[in-house]
Amino acid sequence: MGIGFPDVSQLLASIRLLELVARRNAAGLLAGDYLTSIPGRGLQFHETRKYVPGEPARRIDWNITARVGEPYVRVHLEERQRDVVIALDVSPSMHVGFHGKTKLELGVELAATVAVSAIESGDRLGHVIFADRVLDESRAAGGSKQLFRVLRSLLAHTEPWKHDVQLSDPRAAIEAIERRPGRRFVVFLVSDFIDHDIPEDLKYLRERHDVSLLHVYDPVEYEVTDAVRFRGFSPEVDAVSAARGKQPLGISPGETGTLSQMAEFLRREASRLRIATASFSTADPVRESLGRLLHAKRRSATR
Repeated sequence: MGIGFPDVSQLLASIRLLELVARRNAAGLLAGDYLTSIPGRGLQFHETRKYVPGEPARRIDWNITARVGEPYVRVHLEERQRDVVIALDVSPSMHVGFHGKTKLELGVELAATVAVSAIESGDRLGHVIFADRVLDESRAAGGSKQLFRVLRSLLAHTEPWKHDVQLSDPRAAIEAIERRPGRRFVVFLVSDFIDHDIPEDLKYLRERHDVSLLHVYDPVEYEVTDAVRFRGFSPEVDAVSAARGKQPLGISPGETGTLSQMAEFLRREASRLRIATASFSTADPVRESLGRLLHAKRRSATR
């Protein structure tokens, strides 16, 4: 799904294939419920329901509570059209994969599925492609032309990495999003988080926006062994590193800890920052995994 495009016709064919895969995935994702009708801070009244202990008292509808004799809350919908921003990490470690696709190809499929869901739901779509810096981005817009632009950018950045950079910097994406004017965004940050870098800046992004971390991984990279080393993300990268007297970029399986340790790290950071997170394996179908995350977010928002 994306190592170079010798001509325009092949690029167009690849975009059409990616869109087809994304639409097939999106068809099973709660019919777009998360992106268009998740209860939140909007002004459109949705329903009343019984108060759940632990909810903020400001949600209580005191008129209904006085009338029925037990606490009820008012549930509102977000604005119908929302700005959905996808931030995709394309740093060298994302090119690893041993289950038919790389982490980056999985990330592209996830991003494309969210993108199609957003556009089909009438929302506006924006994106940020980043590594150690922002490589491409677009402001949120609606329509098929914007979907095409985002899918084209996603595919263009699956090409072999040609820069002497190993670790990603999510702060670059966060700062790019924070600079954008406008209303509240729905942000999906897609990365392998292999260097365990969850920026504190997310706390400030979360104050204004709805943020989810989508952790992509390959099961092999968490199998502890010294017999294998992931390296040579591209010959160009190794050549640049060697010319500068550096070791080729790469990691050994297990070098970043076990999968359970990573899951615990993400859970702890997500809880601390009050953001949603989920892990996606290159060995598992996208639709089921992404559907579980969106369903969980919708349930938590209605409580």
